[in-house]
Amino acid sequence: MSFPQRLKAARLAAGRSQQEIADALGVDKTTYSGYETGRRQPDLFRLRRLSQVLEYSADQLLELGPAGAPSPEEWERVKKYRLLDAHGRELVDMVLDKEYSRMAQPGPAEEPDSGWVTYINCYDLAVSAGPGEPWSDAGYKTRLEIPGSQVPENAHFCVRVNGDSMEPAYKDGDIVFVQRVEGCVQVGETGIFFLNGDGYIKRLGLEALESLNPRYAPIPLCEYDDLRCQGRVLGKLAR
Repeated sequence: MSFPQRLKAARLAAGRSQQEIADALGVDKTTYSGYETGRRQPDLFRLRRLSQVLEYSADQLLELGPAGAPSPEEWERVKKYRLLDAHGRELVDMVLDKEYSRMAQPGPAEEPDSGWVTYINCYDLAVSAGPGEPWSDAGYKTRLEIPGSQVPENAHFCVRVNGDSMEPAYKDGDIVFVQRVEGCVQVGETGIFFLNGDGYIKRLGLEALESLNPRYAPIPLCEYDDLRCQGRVLGKLAR
């Protein structure tokens, strides 16, 4: 889990509303909600105060240590596991081992035996670098065959750019490589976003999605927007 996800889970486990936590921190609700969406980050003073209000250590919120501290949701699963009989634990362990093995396998970008070609999934529906374009699961992907030297190591999939608002870095028709991330990309990074159902490739600002082309104004982000980050843009396929 990312910091915003752990913070939200800790708040829900404590049975507190966003407004209550914001009041305890001495900030407005919009500022606090930014902590849970990843658009803002608390300073050390407010992080310490969050730890006190939520009765949740800063180490747990930041997930410090080799494996990180269990989240409230993970603790709930541990409690349920302890109530199972031997047969129930055997079934859970079997599923857990199988899923762990699956996740430990290489991601979508895999090198075949030839060692020089990579096969990677590409979204057929273009990402908008202009006013926005609706996304759907129809015609989800095409399997591309690309020289391995051109595919970033952490790329999970790629999408095609539609529009010129991210020029000069990304032009209309470019194919960009994307790395899945937990939560959201960092401020200043370029990512793939769903905003209220529309798909964009944009740079994340403090309270807006930003274009690189100065002809396009930033897209402001409001508290009630449905913003979903699909991943971090790693680069583009050479033409």
